[in-house]
Amino acid sequence: MFHGRRPFYGWYMVAIAFLSLFVCSGATGFSFSVFLPVMSAELGWSRSTLVLAASIAWGTASLAGPLLGRQIDRHGARLILSAAMVLSAVAVAACGLVHEAWQFYLTFGLLGGLSRAVQQNVAPSAMVANWFQRRRSLAFSFAALGSPASSLVYPGIVALAIGALGWRNTWALLGLSVLVMGLPPVALLVRRRPEDLGLLPDGDAPDDATTIRPALKASEEDWELREAVRSRSFWGVALGMAFVLLTPATVTVFLFPYFYDQGMGEVVAAGAISALSLVQVLSRMFFWGPAIGKLGSVQRVLQLWGVLIFLATLLLQFAHDELMAYVCSSVLGLAMGGNLVLQMQVWPEYFGRKAVGAITGMAQLCMGASAAGGPLLVTLLLEQSGGYAVPLTMMAASAAVGLTLLTVAGKPKRPPRRAPTLAG
Repeated sequence: MFHGRRPFYGWYMVAIAFLSLFVCSGATGFSFSVFLPVMSAELGWSRSTLVLAASIAWGTASLAGPLLGRQIDRHGARLILSAAMVLSAVAVAACGLVHEAWQFYLTFGLLGGLSRAVQQNVAPSAMVANWFQRRRSLAFSFAALGSPASSLVYPGIVALAIGALGWRNTWALLGLSVLVMGLPPVALLVRRRPEDLGLLPDGDAPDDATTIRPALKASEEDWELREAVRSRSFWGVALGMAFVLLTPATVTVFLFPYFYDQGMGEVVAAGAISALSLVQVLSRMFFWGPAIGKLGSVQRVLQLWGVLIFLATLLLQFAHDELMAYVCSSVLGLAMGGNLVLQMQVWPEYFGRKAVGAITGMAQLCMGASAAGGPLLVTLLLEQSGGYAVPLTMMAASAAVGLTLLTVAGKPKRPPRRAPTLAG
């Protein structure tokens, strides 16, 4: 962990990945659901009108991911992530100025989605993957704590700020927090790869170049993007994760209103979200990261994650009182603790680190489609059916399909490359 007397520089990349996820989730995660009731009441917008902005954000992030990931692979994350922090701050603050739905779609949806593609998707994954190999599971586990830590802190603060300052000023404060906390460390500290500083991944000593490193290089081949997308395993995992992630994406938007609609009140609803976030933090530290190391492969852990998401979705249908609200939130927190850890871990383990940004971005096309369409579809089903039974059944079915795909998809086997031939 230490390089000489100083910490290995890669741990700064882990800290910045954590921070990127923290500020992004603070402005767009469970905090968004806290804004829903008050914005709907004051502006006279339906929930589907508001949720469409979240769908646009996810759709934008998914489409932008492959291009931005390729640029991060080529040039590093510092400039692109710095620009994303500025854009995110502007987009979030501007949400407090909206009076028409199209303005909210522009600010939160398009601009916020473009910044999210970098902050939450490709940059954290690429930074950690480039700096770690042997300790990658541990590094990803720490980095992925950013989102649940944010969900543990932000919703309560946002609820208090809305009550004291109004929702418009609260959006402005969120934007300011992104700029102040996110931009300086990114601009000053981010570096592309350890080799750029004369270091080795994991902080290994130069002597390890003749012992540990060759074995690692042999066990982890670097795939090109065009090779990865021709692999059945890539699409099996990407689509499987997309179906499973429908529940977490929808829960992030609807858990607060769901508990509120069950007559539990704002205090219980916010407390249940805090319980979910706390369990999510603890499970990422003590369960999901170690599980990958103990089982020896991310594939089995992906299957376990799919099972837990499926069970949590079924259990959510029985959350009709305060006790069950906390029980369901805790199970959801355990299941959702695997979300980012596995999303960031699977691609470098399967395809190496050379094109990890582009490969992660391409996978986000599938997962982002689920995150974009799921909440909007649930909103429409709620408005048509007047209850949560149909949406919850749909989410459970989606998780079951995803689990099946993750079970069938194995680790990819690289086809042999053709030896170069001389023409003539």
